[in-house]
Formats: sequence, C-alpha cells, structure tokens
Amino acid sequence: MATELDTVDKQILDLLHDEGRATYNDIGEELGITGNTVRRRMDRMREEGIIRKFTVMTDPAKLDYLTVAFGLSTEAGRTDDIAEEIAETDCVYKLWVLSGTHNIIFDARFEDTEHFQSFTHDVLHAVEGIASYESSIVTRSVIDDGSTVLMSDEEDAAEQTVASVED
Repeated sequence: MATELDTVDKQILDLLHDEGRATYNDIGEELGITGNTVRRRMDRMREEGIIRKFTVMTDPAKLDYLTVAFGLSTEAGRTDDIAEEIAETDCVYKLWVLSGTHNIIFDARFEDTEHFQSFTHDVLHAVEGIASYESSIVTRSVIDDGSTVLMSDEEDAAEQTVASVED
C-alpha cells in the first residue's frame, strides 16, 4: 500500500532529488517552512521507508567500470531465491524481479572483462535454477537518475483525467 504524501512532502523530495546536499534550513527556506518542520517530515519519511538512504551517485564509466545488464530466465518456483542470492553479490547494484521474457533483470559493474568473465563462470553458472541468461555490455548511459521523481499535482490530475476518460 502506497504511503500518502502531501504537497509539502512531495516538494521536499523534489528539492532533495535536485540537490541531495541541501540542509533542512535550505529546504525550509525554499518552501517557506522551518528547518525543524523539514527535519520532522524527513524523519517520518525515513521511518516509513520512503527515503531509503542518502548516497552519492558516481559515473561508473568515468571510474573505468564496465557496466553489464543481465536478463535471467529461471526455473519455476526459483525466482525469489535466485534473486536474493544474486543480490548479495558485490558487483550487483540494481536488481528487479519481473514478468516477461526474463524473470530477473539486474545491472552489475566490473573492474574489467576478466572480472565480468569470472562473475559469469564462477557465480552465475553455480546458481541452481537459472534456465538461461543474456548479458549486454552498456556502451552509453542515457539516463540514470537513481530515484523516483514525483509527479506534480498537475501531472497527478492530468493522469487521473486520462484514466477516467479511458474507463
């Protein structure tokens, strides 16, 4: 069940998305509220799991990392166990369980092609229940914001209007 956020919560998240190093007072000043109010709201959103963590986003290509996208098809009933096992691997930084051609899609970063080869041979081949997998080396990243950008209330209203017209 989705947590209800009011307009101020959404504005706080939007400002943090644009500038993750903003202080409570900076955000409060921008929104016309006190820094303490911002802190309390952010604490609540952290407790509710809306804000999971604060982090630095780096560009793996500029750090000479090889980024590879994987798609896995699993044997029936093994998807969740396989996803948990692969997620524990240090090089895996995003993983999704989904419907479609593949049951699991994940992105991993490697120091070089030898590290990539070692992962596929020593890790993936050792996981029981993987029926098949595909891997593709990322040649260019077009967008990787790393978090969800909230729609404004106008976008919410427009989406609701479209949904009601489709019904």
